[in-house]
Amino acid sequence: MAKVNLTIVATLNPNGKEELSYYLEKVGTLYKKVNAKSVNKFKITKPLIGDYKPSLVSIMEFENMDSLNEVFESNDYKKLLPYREKAFSKLEGYISE
Repeated sequence: MAKVNLTIVATLNPNGKEELSYYLEKVGTLYKKVNAKSVNKFKITKPLIGDYKPSLVSIMEFENMDSLNEVFESNDYKKLLPYREKAFSKLEGYISE
C-alpha cells in the first residue's frame, strides 16, 4: 500500500488553549503508535486567494490508509472529539494518496 498524506487546515479557538494542549498531546501519542511522521507545519500569516485565514496547516505522512484509519476510527480518538471541538473554531482534514 502507498503512503498517505493528511493535510490539516485549522483555525485555533483562542478560548481553547488547555483543550488544544491536551488534544495535541493525545493525538501525538496515537500518531506515534502507527509511525505517522510530521512532514511540515506552517503558521499562516495572510491569505493570498480568498478571505479565510486559518491559523495553521500541518501535513502528516502515514504508512498507508489503514494506519490513518487506525488513528481516526479508534475509540481513543473518539474520546478526544470534545477537546477537538473546543480547541479549534474550524478544522478541516484532507487526504492525498
